[in-house]
Amino acid sequence: MRLHMNYKKLIYISITTVTIFGLIITACSKKKKEEEITITLKTEGTAPSQTSIPSQLQPAPKPIEPNKKPAANKAKTENPKKHVKPLHREIYVKTTSSTPAKKQPEEVAANVPSSKLQTSPVDVAKKEITAIINRQKQAMAQKNVALALEDLAGNRAQNASTLENYFNRYQKIDVSFSKISINVSGNAATAIMNQKTSIVTKSLIPETITELTEVQWTFVNDNNRWLITATQILKKIQ
Repeated sequence: MRLHMNYKKLIYISITTVTIFGLIITACSKKKKEEEITITLKTEGTAPSQTSIPSQLQPAPKPIEPNKKPAANKAKTENPKKHVKPLHREIYVKTTSSTPAKKQPEEVAANVPSSKLQTSPVDVAKKEITAIINRQKQAMAQKNVALALEDLAGNRAQNASTLENYFNRYQKIDVSFSKISINVSGNAATAIMNQKTSIVTKSLIPETITELTEVQWTFVNDNNRWLITATQILKKIQ
């Protein structure tokens, strides 16, 4: 009976020992697998080093053709500054060659806006006096007393009477001016020119008389306006 009890106890101890030993082996095996998994995960995320490839497995370099270097070696050996200098030199040459020639003074003046060109007072006076001469030519051709009085200084009524008598004396009056020379000095100015006058008389037999003379007109600037003060014949040309 006692022997039977010892046999059962021995069997129980043996089973327990085997079970514990199995658990230890299982735990060790599981731990080893986790380490392998961990190592595998770590190595999969990194790129293999080029030095780990045996030299026998590396591709053989391509043969170098004579007088021709590979593009990679050329990029490594050449100095980058050698590429920069010719580029800047080329840009400099293009810039200097495409620079437009200097403009002549006449071209520069033509390109300047008219508002920026300063006109001298003398030029302004000559322009106004020329306009007066053309207006008097028109007044005589039209025998227009009011238009002629616009540019005459002095007594307006007396000038109007003189003009009316002159216009009524002839049937037609035609006047033209040439070789006009204007001299401006302060508020005074003179215009010397050739005056050709053609008149047609009022008579039973109208007669046309043409005369060419050199005349002088005197002007004065009154309140920024040029007016005729006197006219005279310097000489008769024909």
